[in-house]
Order: sequence, then C-alpha cells, then structure tokens
Amino acid sequence: MQTENKNSLKIISLGGFGQVTNNMFVYETQDEILIVDCGLGFPTGEMPGVDLTIPDVSYLLPKKKKIKGIVLSHGHDDHIGALPYILPQLGQIPIFGSRWALALAKGKLKEFNLKASLEEMKQGKTISLGKFEIQSIEVTHSIPETLHLVISTPLGIFYHAADFKLDLSPAMGKPTDQTLIRQFGEKGVLCLLSDCLRSEKEGFTPSETKLEEMFEREISTCRGKFFVTTMSSNISRLKQAIEVSLRRGRKIVLVGRSVDENVKLALEMGYLKFPRDVFLPPRNLSRFSPSSLTLLVAGSQAQAGSALEKIVGQEHEVKINPSDKVVFSTDCIPGNETAIYSLIDNIYRLGAEVSYVDIQSDVHVSGHGQAGDLKKLIELVRPKYLLPIGGNFRHAVAYQRIAVDLGYRPNDVLLAPQSQTFEFLPNGQAITGKPIVTKTVMVDALGIGDVGNVVLRDRQTLAKEGIVVAIVQVDLQRHELIAEPEIVTRGFVYVHQAKRLLEEAKKEIAQVIARQKVAEIRLLRGDLQEMLEKFFFSRTGRQPMVLPVIISV
Repeated sequence: MQTENKNSLKIISLGGFGQVTNNMFVYETQDEILIVDCGLGFPTGEMPGVDLTIPDVSYLLPKKKKIKGIVLSHGHDDHIGALPYILPQLGQIPIFGSRWALALAKGKLKEFNLKASLEEMKQGKTISLGKFEIQSIEVTHSIPETLHLVISTPLGIFYHAADFKLDLSPAMGKPTDQTLIRQFGEKGVLCLLSDCLRSEKEGFTPSETKLEEMFEREISTCRGKFFVTTMSSNISRLKQAIEVSLRRGRKIVLVGRSVDENVKLALEMGYLKFPRDVFLPPRNLSRFSPSSLTLLVAGSQAQAGSALEKIVGQEHEVKINPSDKVVFSTDCIPGNETAIYSLIDNIYRLGAEVSYVDIQSDVHVSGHGQAGDLKKLIELVRPKYLLPIGGNFRHAVAYQRIAVDLGYRPNDVLLAPQSQTFEFLPNGQAITGKPIVTKTVMVDALGIGDVGNVVLRDRQTLAKEGIVVAIVQVDLQRHELIAEPEIVTRGFVYVHQAKRLLEEAKKEIAQVIARQKVAEIRLLRGDLQEMLEKFFFSRTGRQPMVLPVIISV
C-alpha cells in the first residue's frame, strides 16, 4: 500500500535499503528533515576506473531548507566518508556526533578545504533539531565512541542502531549500558532500525580483546618484521597490536597516510597513550634489526595505490623479506576479494608468511553483532516495528526470522526493495511509502556523478574487448581514399598475427567510401563504425570499441 499523508513521518535510505555501505538515512516530516550518517561505498568489479560511490541526494536538493542537521553514528567511512562530496550540494548543515567521529569527519573535510559546524554529542544530553529530539547511547563496535540514537518525533520514538555488537569486555571504552537501553525501551519505541549484517550467524560476536591472544601467537613465531594491516580507523585493534609489540621489545612503524594520520590523531586526543619514541619513521628502518620492528600498514583491502600494495609491488622504501610475517586482521569488503587474494599471493611470492581469515579464523573479530547480539537488542528495546539496515537483503530476511522467533509477526519487520520508503502514520501504523528514485553516484578522480551508465559501459567494453581506431583520409566529393587507411588496435588482436584481418578491414573501408552517396563526414563515420563492428564480430567473435577518424582532404 502506498500513500502520501501530510502528518506522517517518512524514513528513506538514500543509499538504498539492502546495502551494507552508502549509509544515509532521512527522517522526514511535513516541515523538517533529519539526516543520519553520510557514508560512501566501494566500486564493484563492473565499475572500472571508479574510486568510490556516494548516496544520491537528488531527493533532498529541493528540500534543503527543511534539513535541520546531520547526526553521525560513528566514524567509519561507510557512515561519514561522503561528507566532502555531499555537503557542498546541501549547504551549511550542522553536524553532530561523538568526539572521535567528528575528529575524523573534520580531517576529511579539511582535505577538501571545507568547513562545517561540528557539535559533540554526549550520552545523557539531548539535542533538539526542530521537532526532533536526539539522545545518544555509546555502544561497542570496532571503532571508539559508536553511538545508537534515540530519536523522539511527533509520531513516536525511533531507535537508530547502526553498526554495533554487545561486547562485554571492549579493548577501548566501556561496555554498552544495556540498562539505559532498556529504560528507553520502556518508554515505548515505535520502530527499531537495526544493524543486521551478521544476522545469519548464530551466537554472540566475540570480544575485541580476543585479538590480543592472536597477536601474541602470531608475533611469537615471527623472525623478521611483523606487519599488521587492518582498517585504519580501527584504533582499538591497532592499540592491541602496539601493546603486544612493545612487550616483545619491538618499535612501531606507521606506514601509509591513513594509518599515520589516525594514530597521530588518537595520540593527540588521548585515545592512545604511548611514548612518542616508540614510533619510528619508515626511513629509519635500516638502523634496527628486522626482529625488533612492527609495521602498521594501510591497505588491508588491497586498495590501488595504498601503502601495502606499493610495498608488495616493491615500489616503496619498506621491503618485505622471507623472514617477515604479514597479518591481515580484517575481513574482505564485498567486491575486494580478488584484489586481496592477489595481494596475498604476491606476498607469498616474496617469501614471507601470511595470516588471514581463511587460514586463521581468529585474526579478525567482527564489529557487527551476530544473531545473539541482535536478539538481545530487540529484547531490550521492545519496539512495535523493526527495520533491518546495514546489510544485504538476505541479512534482512534472516533478521526477520530472529524477530519472528521472539514473537513478532512477519509484517512487523519492514523489508524493502532498494528504493522503497516507509511511512509512519499518526495512528501508529507503518505502511509502505512511495518509492524514491535514486541512482548510483560514482566518484571518479575529481568528477562526481559524471561517470554514468554510458561511460561505464564504454569502460567495460574497453576492458573486455579492446579498441580499434581506423584513420581514413578521404576525398568526400570524389568518394575515394587519398591514402591507405591506418588501423590501430589496443587490447583487441595482436597486430603481427592479424595482418590478413586488418588488410581485409581496409578493403571493406574502401568499399564503404565508394558506395557513399552524401559527402558528409558524420554519415560516413557512422557507416564505417557500423561496418567495422559487424566485420570484426563476424571474423573474431569480439566486439571492440570502434572509433573511425575521418580526415577530409
């Protein structure tokens, strides 16, 4: 059922429901809008040349005056990374979040010479943004100061639970205050929006502190340099790696801009408390024995141009040797598997040892709650409706089964296609809202949204089939060639083995020109392109991009 009720509250995902990344949620009443998170996504293998993706904010552009603020749940890129790209479109909007999330957001905005009004949220304090009143609860995740948001609206209370797990012994910070969550639940929560990424896995997610044992085990068998790569914002994990290394008498080397900046920021803000002399610049490595060094390296997802990729490609001052060990204390972000496994293969080719989740499952602990964590949150909040977020559609379906096991009806769990919205009516009923048309906005170098489907399709063709450029000098009035056509190919056929094919193509070009009746370059170019595409497909079964270049003499 679809409706448009002026007194309703709409919840919209501009990154799309059923998505893990591109987190950006809109709470909208007739007169006001609250935004929760502003995250980026990662390109898939079908997006050659694309650096990242961001939510489509076209829906918000005509409603900018209604926006009261952006509240950040935590500092991971898939929740804050799109701010530098989206804020210029929406204008000056106040941003609220935890101290650490705002510090990371400030750094990202600074890279783009952008400034914004940043206001810290603290547990126990309420911020009022129009008719929205927001309180925060600090919860455990894989990054410090992750917040759950209790959003009071004229329609009821919404509990926004982005990424979390119920870690009873976190490596940094305090355990989640479950009593406080229960108290909010007792006030009557209309809808719980909950992380559902690990809903398919039974039990509770292990504590982050379990990784200290893993680091002890891995470093004890390392004869050379000890490399650790993880998400650069995962300060608690880096903290444990540093602590274990210092107990082993090792110095710490920060390699890669994101790791270097985040660790230094954490030291300045007091999240990490280590003497500065335990950190060495990479240029000083040669002064120390390999067995006395731990290197914290950016690039756990095998990102192109990252420090780890350059090291493995032997394009960096830091080298990997046979006595070294590399620990990937991370999971693969969907779409990055091929690049990561290729990187691991190349580390093995350098003779080093590698530990990663496929062979040592305990080298990584997820920051997302499993079925036990999710069930416990439902029991504490006791909402009327549940809306799974932060996972793919299969995770949302698994989350629905968890809720049904707790006594909810299937319809109480709101499952949506990617572009769907939900409306909450004054009578407390939740219904399906009108779909919001959004597109995948791709960022390519300095271009935002200028890589559309046509450009993407051309890149895919170039990657798979190659390109053929036919340079033709022609007298259009006499319909004849001035010189033999020149055909240049890249990524299509090996020229020296395809001379006969290209000679045939040149003869076909001459015949097209001889048949040409109208002396117009545009028409001739179209005829040549159509002919060559058909010709090469009939001879090779391939469909290269064909670009005729006509020189009229």
